[in-house]
Amino acid sequence: MTSTPQPNDITSIATDILILSNGPGELMTWVYPFLKALEKSWKISEKIPEKIPEVIPKPKTRISIALAPCQNASGQEARTAKGFPKVDRVLPQEQFFDFLLWGKTPDWSWSKQGIVVFLGGDQFFAVAIAKRLGYKILIYAEWEARWYQWADLFAVRNEAILAKIPATYQYKATVIGDLMVDRLEAQPRAELIAKPQICLMPGSKGVKLQIGMPLMVAIADIIKQQRPDIEFVIPLAPTTTPEILAQYAQACFPTADSEGSTAILVDGSLLTPRGTLIKIYHDFPAHEVITSSQLCLTTVGANTAELASLHQPMLVLLPTNFADIKIGWDGLLGLLAAAPLLGKTLSRLINFILISQIAKKGQLLSWPNIWAGKAIVPEFLGKLTPTQIADQVLFYLDRPEELEKMRDRLKQVCGQTGAASKLATMVIQAINQ
Repeated sequence: MTSTPQPNDITSIATDILILSNGPGELMTWVYPFLKALEKSWKISEKIPEKIPEVIPKPKTRISIALAPCQNASGQEARTAKGFPKVDRVLPQEQFFDFLLWGKTPDWSWSKQGIVVFLGGDQFFAVAIAKRLGYKILIYAEWEARWYQWADLFAVRNEAILAKIPATYQYKATVIGDLMVDRLEAQPRAELIAKPQICLMPGSKGVKLQIGMPLMVAIADIIKQQRPDIEFVIPLAPTTTPEILAQYAQACFPTADSEGSTAILVDGSLLTPRGTLIKIYHDFPAHEVITSSQLCLTTVGANTAELASLHQPMLVLLPTNFADIKIGWDGLLGLLAAAPLLGKTLSRLINFILISQIAKKGQLLSWPNIWAGKAIVPEFLGKLTPTQIADQVLFYLDRPEELEKMRDRLKQVCGQTGAASKLATMVIQAINQ
């Protein structure tokens, strides 16, 4: 990470790119692929000779990320964003509203020219901040584009979103595709390792880890007793640590038949009392370990989009065994549930209502199923037991043809990659005009 330029070298900053984002999902599936594509575009342009004397410093484009508060935040978002390619500075969530309301930042300077790129949070934030700075505004619209009068450009996910924009403003919009699909820029699948491997993805936020880690540890323990040849691995999310995983793995999963198991951190891996070893994979992105696994167990959220983009078979788990834990809701509901006095009671009530509605409507929860409009990967919602899921894992491992069918369905639904590259092109063109 480069340091913020001092007043005597601010002339070297020709353009500021300010990215607005919020939670871990948006960072990993929107911001990261966009920055990788931008980095690639700049590397290509650097190979083109420029008629600029070497004695004259070339103008610099500076990238900043401002993180809006998010109910799903893990607290590690700023640290993660600082490690992204070409990022010069990051404004953490606790400083965001001082910036939004009063323009206060930690001694940040701004170039006269710039662009605000919306990649998570509230689109109004991008408009308000861009107007304060006098910058152009580019909004990535996943479901709906807003603030047509004030935004300069829209990068929209599909034609349906474009059609919702009033005709007089459609000239501002370009269909680029889905950044979550583009998370990976189609890569060949890694060769399957000699031993069968299950990839466990319990989430990166405390709310999900609190129930996801005990559940997956218990599942791994049951499977290992029946199939000693199977190995287990957890790709470490950038917003968490092995110590955090171990902390949540020390609780037993609550079931009537006492199937729970615990795990402790030993030499960088998780180990249960029965001797089940769950390796922790540190490299990011974890494409190789994911695609070398026969099957992944995952929570709902951005993980399902990443796995779908890799055409990776998965079982999607949304356990509701803890009645007062938020199972994936946000906004006003999340704020109400955080209330100090009535939070737990409201959590139970909200969970009951939401789960009932999901079950009644047959609502799809994972991204590949939402994209397909039908269940192409199995989803398990409700009071789950480790044995129930372990049986499903063994069912699919014993039927590789079913895993191949799932992989083919994911290939069909994911569509074309290239959204991040198109977004990078839009930004480059906007700052060069």
